[in-house]
Amino acid sequence: MEKKVKFNRLYFFISRINQMLIKATDETTLFEEACRIAVEFGNFRMAWIGKADRQTHRVVPVAFAGEESGYLTNIKKITTDNVAEGQGPTGTALREGVYVVCNDIETEPMMAPWSAAATERGYLSSIALPLGVYGKTIGAFTIYAPEKNFFDTGEIELLQEMTGNIAFALENFEKEAVRQDTAAALLKSEKRYQTLAEIATVGIFHTDARGSTNYVNPRWCQISGMPREAALENGWLNAVHPEDRDQLHKNWEKAAINELPSASEYRFVRPDGTVRWVMGQSAPEKDEDNRVLGYVGTITDITERKKHEEEILLEKNLSDSIINSLPGVFYFYDREGKFLRWNKNFEKVSQYSPAEIAAMHPLDFFDPGKREYVRSRIDLVFETGHADAEAEFTARDKTQTPYYFTGRTIEYGGVTFLMGVGIDISERLSAQETIREYSEQLRQLADYLQDVREQERVYIAREIHDELGQQLTGLKMDLHWLKTEYGISEDVRAYIERILKLTDDAINTIRKIASALRPFILDDVGLPEALKWHSAEFEKRFGIKVLFETGLTKLAIAPKIAIGLFRIFQESLTNIARHAEANSVVSSLTCSDNQLILKIEDNGKGFDTVKALHKKTLGLIGMKERVLMMEGKYQLESVPGHGTCTTVVVPLKADTP
Repeated sequence: MEKKVKFNRLYFFISRINQMLIKATDETTLFEEACRIAVEFGNFRMAWIGKADRQTHRVVPVAFAGEESGYLTNIKKITTDNVAEGQGPTGTALREGVYVVCNDIETEPMMAPWSAAATERGYLSSIALPLGVYGKTIGAFTIYAPEKNFFDTGEIELLQEMTGNIAFALENFEKEAVRQDTAAALLKSEKRYQTLAEIATVGIFHTDARGSTNYVNPRWCQISGMPREAALENGWLNAVHPEDRDQLHKNWEKAAINELPSASEYRFVRPDGTVRWVMGQSAPEKDEDNRVLGYVGTITDITERKKHEEEILLEKNLSDSIINSLPGVFYFYDREGKFLRWNKNFEKVSQYSPAEIAAMHPLDFFDPGKREYVRSRIDLVFETGHADAEAEFTARDKTQTPYYFTGRTIEYGGVTFLMGVGIDISERLSAQETIREYSEQLRQLADYLQDVREQERVYIAREIHDELGQQLTGLKMDLHWLKTEYGISEDVRAYIERILKLTDDAINTIRKIASALRPFILDDVGLPEALKWHSAEFEKRFGIKVLFETGLTKLAIAPKIAIGLFRIFQESLTNIARHAEANSVVSSLTCSDNQLILKIEDNGKGFDTVKALHKKTLGLIGMKERVLMMEGKYQLESVPGHGTCTTVVVPLKADTP
């Protein structure tokens, strides 16, 4: 029976909370009323709501009701930090976003800092419930009961439902605040727009979705000479010059039907008979669903610009003799790409008539694939005052001629124009191609000389190894025979031993020289084994650990490729020994996509590759040239203090002589 009474009391308390939530209009009132109802209708000893200070992390009470008696001001401060003062029910609920129940405050360890003050005021059990908005905990609702073991599963579920309803109300408050801020900003924006439109130095007009004018600003009226009332709906057309009226109306209707921006130049005839040229522009105004609400546009008085254009055109004949004497093509156009002047050479090269050129855009004379590049160069002229470009000029018959173009801006009457000249560079490009062919021939010659040098090395290595080696071997055998003869003193025998030692040293030296000139292991067992052998020889000679890895065994490699990669490997290891100050080298020979990949990486001091290339180091240049002769790719990566990595990729050609 007692449990039922308690449950009904809680249910009545939550019901009153829900009724209050319907009427509450702000957070402060909601919090205060929630605490009051908890005490008056829930019969709780005390209830309070706290929020965490972002800077200090202290929990600050924002509302309370019931038997407080200075509890919230005199107790040890509560925090959300994970320390002793933050391990209590309220701090834990705020920090972790979960409810915390203490059904015996007097003995509960987490309430130790506050239990004496709590029991003194009759707080025997409590629950701290997190308050969240959009999934983020912003506060905690803590309730104290005057008896122990008050909060069981049923009560907790009801109280969680209550805090969920409070959270829903808080979210609605936030939504309403955002809505009000948005409405205020929109109203402010509309007022600002209207003020700007009224004082704008350009004419502004607005239409509905059908294109019917419903607003013009004072500047529009000033330019056109037409009162605002007369301009509404389609009345503005009456101010347009009769020669421009029909076409302008058609263009405007087309833009409105297709919901597209529009731009055009036309004339107004004012009541006093004067004519004003204007540039009219408009764009659709759309809502969040992309539906057209209307059109907003501007008119700019360009009468002075038109006058200057006319003056320029009147002066055209005065300069024809100059521009027609230029060796290349000459052109003169405005920012919109409208041609105003050109010379006879332009007509001759393009094969278009003057009328056709006048109706064309500068980009029309270039292949579609080049137009974006040409456009960027034209834009650069207008931005910086000067720019050059190289592109193929396309004539009417689709023939293309390489041209060098240079353009400059000219200011006239406050308007910027582009004046340019183009020169046929066919002969220059032909000369460059000839140079390229000569360079290729020189490279082929270098390749041939490299082959000759390798052949000479093979010949010299064999002569040294076969002739000189055999002679020394014969000498060694004779010395051995002489040593065994009877009657030779011990001194002579010792002298013969020294000669034998020198002979052995000479034979070893001959072998090293022969191997350096041409490692016969390369011809006998192939490139992978030759690289492995040279790695071991290098390690023995310089004491630098060399790890060589390859999975290649029976692979047909062209002799030229094999010797080229071997020489690059030799040169790389030599550079490491001379300059790198390394103690280990990791290298590999692999094959992928019919390409051989040689990689050599050391742990030495590294270097600045940019500076090294500028110094034109012969070793690096030689390796790069070898790779180019093998039609491969050479990559050198190094950072000071982080070693060097050389990568060579060459096509696998088994049939190259």
